[in-house]
Amino acid sequence: MSERSWALLGVASLSLLAAGCGAERGGEPAAPDTWGEPTAALDTNPDPEVVEVDLEAREVEKTYLEGTTTTVWSYNGTVPGPLIEANLGDTLIVHFKNSLPEETTIHWHGIRVPNEMDGVMAVQAPIAPGETFTYRFTLRDAGFYWFHPHVMEPEQIQKGLFGLIRVRGPNEPEADDERIVVLGDVLLNEDGSFNEELDDDMIMMGREGNVVLVNGRTMPALEVRPGALTRLRIVNVANGRFFNLALPGHAFRVIGTDGGLIPEPYDAERLLISPGERYDVLLMAQGEPGTELTLMNEPYERGHHTGHADPMPLATVRIGQGPGLSGRALPETGPAIERLPGGPAEATITFDEQYVDGKLMFLIDGKAFPDVPPIEVESGSVHIYDLKNDAEMDHPFHLHGFFFQVLARDGVPVAEEELANKDTVILPQRSTVRIVTRFDAPGMWMYHCHILEHTEGGMMGEIHVAP
Repeated sequence: MSERSWALLGVASLSLLAAGCGAERGGEPAAPDTWGEPTAALDTNPDPEVVEVDLEAREVEKTYLEGTTTTVWSYNGTVPGPLIEANLGDTLIVHFKNSLPEETTIHWHGIRVPNEMDGVMAVQAPIAPGETFTYRFTLRDAGFYWFHPHVMEPEQIQKGLFGLIRVRGPNEPEADDERIVVLGDVLLNEDGSFNEELDDDMIMMGREGNVVLVNGRTMPALEVRPGALTRLRIVNVANGRFFNLALPGHAFRVIGTDGGLIPEPYDAERLLISPGERYDVLLMAQGEPGTELTLMNEPYERGHHTGHADPMPLATVRIGQGPGLSGRALPETGPAIERLPGGPAEATITFDEQYVDGKLMFLIDGKAFPDVPPIEVESGSVHIYDLKNDAEMDHPFHLHGFFFQVLARDGVPVAEEELANKDTVILPQRSTVRIVTRFDAPGMWMYHCHILEHTEGGMMGEIHVAP
């Protein structure tokens, strides 16, 4: 199988969970109609080219474990937070109010925003409890994105602060149905409260929760119409868990990733999604009406023997009883995107971890943020970098403000059909990934590992783009 056939998602069996066997556990399986689509945000602006929404971060109660309630942090009272719907070129205005007991911001993950709208503390003062802030920017790219804090991310995202943005373009592929898949997990105590203490393994690998969730639910059921072509917009919002998705007897037709649709769709029997990544796939479920399939999280070796974990079920995919559909075919081509120039790398950015004075630190070029020297470039310039991972574990590299394209892995050029715009990419352990980026917006931009405990541990740097 090619490198593009990424490996699959792992979630623990609910029977094992209910039996209390080790790491993973969940509540009762959801009823057949409880897939749990995120709530749509209310657009209050009558202008068809402006989307204007109110967004409030506040505490609410949610049930993850049967017989308990968990005080979660939400956007507009739901976890996952609301889905903002917009079209390419729209202006998005978000009136944000912080009703939480601590300061926060919003980072618009994957969206190319003006620097002052990026939600990081280097360009925006944190929004204090009771305070408000208005975010305003133009949506320059169709695709599927998400938003979350960039203050105390490991704690605030686990508690529920994440929402979705779907931006439609003029060349959307045909599908019979479309669903959203938000992959995540939470680490809970027996009484349903959040366990925020990390052991050595979680500091090393990133926190993996003991309750694995799809759309904020344990083992939900997705009903698909017989013969229907179903489009799935998938995002991984977990702190540290990689999802390696598989649906027995089926392949995912990948039509897009972080930066939108790709020119050459491809099939993946396993779909590996690191924290922060998104995938846009088409699925045509095969089987007789009433057939039930289990979406699985398969083991994946991201370092330190994680590949020895057991496969875990995530959700049920049920083929409905209605009349069958036919006529739609899986797409063979997608829209063209600009290929950035290749060539040798002008610099190597090295990711590693080591103990400093007895504390595990996650480093870039031997330094921990804020001591990582900034990268200086000019607006409009194109640069090629080798991202070198010297660690014995994978790191998902995330770049703010820009897309990049992967040119090579371990010195081997990627195939022409792998062209895609990305903002997050997995750097496998002891490997090098070459990327190319056009820095077309001035300002101070962050790059970091999207295992959130690694970001907090120092694996973050800055890119200064001069006007």
